[in-house]
Amino acid sequence: MATKDKDEAVDELDISPEEVQVEHAEKGVALRNVQEGEPSPGLFGFMASHPVPFLFIIPIILIVLTALGWSREDKIEDQVSNIWIPERSAFSMDKEYIRSVEGDETGPSTIVAMAVSREEEGGNLFTAESLDEIADRMMEVDQIAVTYKGNTFTMKDVCARSDAGQSGTTYEYPCVRLTPMDLFEETRWSFDESDRLTWYNDLIHPILARPRIARFGILKNFCTSGGANANDLPDILKSFKGSCDHDLLLRTNGTYALENGKPADYANPTSLLSDIGDFENNYPCKICVDNMYDGLMAKMTKGTVGMFQLLMFELNKIASDPAHANEQDAQMMLPQVQKAFAMVKQASVEEFWTYFVTRSLYAELGAVDYMNGYALLMASLLPACLAIFGGDASQCPPATVTLQEARDALLRHADHSFSAVNTGGSPFPLWLEDATGMFFGSEPVGGSGIDMNGFVHPLFGRLNSPLMSSRYFDLEKAGTAEWAPLYGAPNSTFNPFDLTQDPSWPLVQFDPIYVWFMASVTEVSASCNNGKVGGTITGNTELDQKTGAVAATRMSPEWCTQYNEPTGTDEIRTQTHFAKMWYDLLIDSEPFLGINQGEDDPYSFTTGQGCDYELTGSRYSYTGQSTDDILYSASRDLYYIDEGVSIGALDTSLLIGDVEPPNGEYNFDNPLKRVGAIQNLYFLNIPSKIVDRVKNCNRPGGPIEDLTEEDAKEILRQFKLKFEDDWSRDWDDEDSGNVQFVAFADDTGAEGTTQRVLNEVTLSSGQLMGISIFIIFFFSVVFLFSFDVIQSKVLVTIVGVSLVIIAFFGALGTAILSGIKLNVGISWTLPFIIIGLGVDDMYIVLLALKGNRSYTRSDFIATMKHVVVPVSMTSMVNFCMFSVMNISDIPGVYTIARTAMIAVAFLWATIILCFPAYCYLDTKRQEAGRVDVLFCIKKRQDVADASKNDAPTNESLPTDSDPVTGFLYDKFYKPLIIREGLPRTVTHVLVGIATLTLLGVSIWGATQGEVGLGLEDFFPYNYQAGQWARYRTEYLASWPMTMNWGAVNYTNPDTQMRMIWQFENVVSTEHIAEVDTNQLWIADFAVWTTRQCTDNFYKRDPAQPECGSDIIYPGDGTMCEGTWMPNTLGLREKVFNTESCQPREGGVCRPTNQMHPFDLMILGQTVEGAGEVLSWCPVFQGWSDDKLKFCVEKWRDF
Repeated sequence: MATKDKDEAVDELDISPEEVQVEHAEKGVALRNVQEGEPSPGLFGFMASHPVPFLFIIPIILIVLTALGWSREDKIEDQVSNIWIPERSAFSMDKEYIRSVEGDETGPSTIVAMAVSREEEGGNLFTAESLDEIADRMMEVDQIAVTYKGNTFTMKDVCARSDAGQSGTTYEYPCVRLTPMDLFEETRWSFDESDRLTWYNDLIHPILARPRIARFGILKNFCTSGGANANDLPDILKSFKGSCDHDLLLRTNGTYALENGKPADYANPTSLLSDIGDFENNYPCKICVDNMYDGLMAKMTKGTVGMFQLLMFELNKIASDPAHANEQDAQMMLPQVQKAFAMVKQASVEEFWTYFVTRSLYAELGAVDYMNGYALLMASLLPACLAIFGGDASQCPPATVTLQEARDALLRHADHSFSAVNTGGSPFPLWLEDATGMFFGSEPVGGSGIDMNGFVHPLFGRLNSPLMSSRYFDLEKAGTAEWAPLYGAPNSTFNPFDLTQDPSWPLVQFDPIYVWFMASVTEVSASCNNGKVGGTITGNTELDQKTGAVAATRMSPEWCTQYNEPTGTDEIRTQTHFAKMWYDLLIDSEPFLGINQGEDDPYSFTTGQGCDYELTGSRYSYTGQSTDDILYSASRDLYYIDEGVSIGALDTSLLIGDVEPPNGEYNFDNPLKRVGAIQNLYFLNIPSKIVDRVKNCNRPGGPIEDLTEEDAKEILRQFKLKFEDDWSRDWDDEDSGNVQFVAFADDTGAEGTTQRVLNEVTLSSGQLMGISIFIIFFFSVVFLFSFDVIQSKVLVTIVGVSLVIIAFFGALGTAILSGIKLNVGISWTLPFIIIGLGVDDMYIVLLALKGNRSYTRSDFIATMKHVVVPVSMTSMVNFCMFSVMNISDIPGVYTIARTAMIAVAFLWATIILCFPAYCYLDTKRQEAGRVDVLFCIKKRQDVADASKNDAPTNESLPTDSDPVTGFLYDKFYKPLIIREGLPRTVTHVLVGIATLTLLGVSIWGATQGEVGLGLEDFFPYNYQAGQWARYRTEYLASWPMTMNWGAVNYTNPDTQMRMIWQFENVVSTEHIAEVDTNQLWIADFAVWTTRQCTDNFYKRDPAQPECGSDIIYPGDGTMCEGTWMPNTLGLREKVFNTESCQPREGGVCRPTNQMHPFDLMILGQTVEGAGEVLSWCPVFQGWSDDKLKFCVEKWRDF
């Protein structure tokens, strides 16, 4: 191999002779160190010899961890409860208990929609203009629709309840929501046509009207002294005879009302319908009515069954006797009777009784109006009648009628044939059968089509009581040896076709209940119509037109609606179908309820069940009203649309804020002066229930069978987002109306406001993080920059900061992979702390190497061995401090700690095992005389001479020319802190004063701060949810609260009463909204097991009572019946009727004088002899756990 001159070789390698000399010098120093017994270079020696692996292995690993962690979809913690609720707290354990019992989510989800006056001080929303603005926004969100996978989903698909509480009404009733806007009639837009029909068909008639009308018949006929059946009370109710006299007189006699402290207009018979539903179960009149009703309906059902059975038996004998003269008649009649018998159920018997009572009510309530109307009519028409008959008054009706004649006329109208001309018709007996020829006939127009007037018995007078046929069949003794039916008497035999043989048959033939059920299998052709009743038919055009006009305008009511079937065109239905139609329309008419099917709703027709509402009234309309009038009318109790039936009066502090006078202090005597904020509560279903909801056959557009829970979750998420966006539109535009709208959706079921904002806020720290990183880069470059471009360390500083950042994000990726989700605490604290700590360690290494002023490998190794100790020590301290934070059971604390521990470990590895390799290469750059940053450019230095010795000297190496550190040290730090003199003394004094001042301010501030977090602490100011949270804190600060008892002995009466005691103690504090005790499940359940249960007032199945004392537990045959115990814990008593309406019931316990007498009898007590027991509470005892489970399930069902 050819050899070359040394200088020639150096020239080819472009290496200066000085560099070669320095390298030789380093080798000499290293050899000398080894010879002198110095320690092996170890890790850093290996790093200096093989820097490449150290340059890339750790960064590559960190980048991979970062990519893997940040690629996870569920990397963000968006549940506040998973951040700030201590895991070992009682609250957390309660939540876990509920989750273990009820599952992860039971719902519902809630959206809180707030409206606030834009006026900063003294704003008022209760003006017509602002209320219209709120109503318009409510209508807008009510129409929200979300399209997903080709299907459109509306509010009724996702809301928690869209039914009337009755089977088959899902999608046919407005979604449940609570709002102060229910004070006003203008909110009725929430009811569409389908909703109004459901309200009418499933609530007003079956639950409000029919049960009250049916019991009115009992009240009047059995429970008043003058009642037709007052002497027929069973023995157990004999003492209650006349118990309703006082109530009947109050509502029918103005003088009596005045004498008893009521206004004269209190005497309104229609209001008895409200009274019947409002009486306490222990009220004597109520005891008489309810017990008699239940007994009578059971007796009538049994009697009707027996009557038809005996009738079929006797008819069958005739029909199967060829020798009988009426064989064929019986054969024709028997199938009809059999069909009628098949329809006899307790429900159909109760239905008959309701319409039978309606018939009598028509006569009772309408008689006075009939008298007055008849007199006015005759005053205008009697001259026409006299003209027709040439002045013969005997040919014309009388000018007036008596009260009894009025009643008889109304009954005759009810029994008259159904009219397809004008169904409502007229009760005045002036027409021919076809509703024409006024004064030429004596018939009313229209009627039910079923004659329940009975017949006139030669001995007993008029008989028309239901089941008067029982005398004919002797039903009470049927099947016994004493049985003696009337048709078995001498000279009599069963033959309904020949009264000469069977003169008593009219007892059956005209029995109202027999007539009713036979009409149910008798078909007729008719329809509901609002035609005009005809006038006279004299041929005198002027007279006929005059009377025709009167008949058309004053005697042609328009009862029929498009919802009455059939309407307009005759169709075949049963007589009972048309009779029920007529009676229902009668109930709807002005003398009764004055309600319009398909048009009215809870806003235009009130039931009188809430305070300050009347039966047949309406809610206040603010349109066109002054602000003072609006505020005055709104100074009443607030209810859901059912006027408090389901949940009682609403606590206004939950829905109305920024109010004067304060909530709880305003009323009609001290009316509202302004309302600055309101909020509406909307309730949505969780995904699993949405899946079930959309399968309902009532769903507009058809049911959806293949929707998954994941689909439903996404639909719910989109719905919440759209609701929030639509409601809060223009929230930050001061010129957008008088009202500011802001909203909040919880995270139940799907992502809501908090989750969405937490996601955004957690990731939004990137901008500030970028700014802080830039600042770190900037100051690092400034402090390590030198005008000596060889000694400057800008590039290695940039590399060091970049490695620190990579290590931090690698730590975040590792934390995510280990199951730690990024939360707002991690993203907004650790980047600024950890990166700063890492850069500090980087400075330690960099400044140590910079101060070395030697480029030798040995000095690099020695320096790094010294640097390892402080870097490791600070890292260990930081690691231990963060590890101590793991003691906390707050996830937001320990997740920060664990992530920080990973980051500290990664930073140590990066600073010790990676960054020094870059530093070593940088010393080689300096040694080679290459420019900082632009290291490809070489600036030669005279270092060769300095390398001729064994090692370079300080004098031979370049001096540091760092302008920043030199300037700061020489001009500020040294004269003010180190150099003796007045400046140093003044500086030290000022520093001491500042220290003491800051310490004092810190101590004072610690005593002034508020502990805890509110929602406003989570939401930035530029979010509408942040504005909502601030308004909520200021005006409507409230939070939902639950109480759980866990696995206690629920069958122990002491446990039950202590649960109630705890509940009442909590809700009685000033921090809890007022709540009735019956909102506690065990209190309401206990009442259900006693005679104070009200569920039997309306029963879905009349044959199945719905109170606990009626339900048989199959395990041992006992009832789900409770009892009463002395109120030894001082529990709240129920609030009973006083002179002023009480919107809340208070407790469930009762004073002795408000106990049901039958309960006192069982307890061996009396009102007078109760002794020291002044109050009683409902409990159940002696039950097994299985019985409790069975009875609770029945209670929840009913």
